[in-house]
Amino acid sequence: MESFNNFLLATITVLIGAIGYFLKRMFDRIDEMGHEVRDIRNDIADIKPKMEILWQDRLGPVSSPRQLNERGQKVLEESGIKKIIDEKWKDLSIKLKLADPKNPYDAEQAIIGIIKDMPKDYPEIVEDLKTGAFQTGENIDAVLFAGAIYARNKVFPTLGFPIDSTDAHVDK
Repeated sequence: MESFNNFLLATITVLIGAIGYFLKRMFDRIDEMGHEVRDIRNDIADIKPKMEILWQDRLGPVSSPRQLNERGQKVLEESGIKKIIDEKWKDLSIKLKLADPKNPYDAEQAIIGIIKDMPKDYPEIVEDLKTGAFQTGENIDAVLFAGAIYARNKVFPTLGFPIDSTDAHVDK
């Protein structure tokens, strides 16, 4: 009986050791996967701005300052974003004034941010944005981008900043 107990204890010890070994390998692999997921997340974060530039180019090709092309104009008009911006213009211009941009770049970035935040700041427009995006075959980000370029062009003259590339190099 004693030898059976010794055999049973030895078997249990070996099994516990084996289970411990496999658990350690599993946890090491999970830790490895966590590092890989963080790396992937960082890679995606690096790609996101580049992807944004690509879809923005469909509506307004790169130039300084960027202007809407024919497709961008169509999105601006047919999505309803122009009307929404015009209706909210007083409030939007107050937000821009509070941002206090000192140069065209800061002003443009502030306007883009203000327009991009419109669904959060004005939840009542979300359904209209979705309808406009559907009607134009775009997504809400594209509709807001077209609206941001429109808003920028609307406000830049009042700030003394150029809105087309021929004016961009003229000192004011």
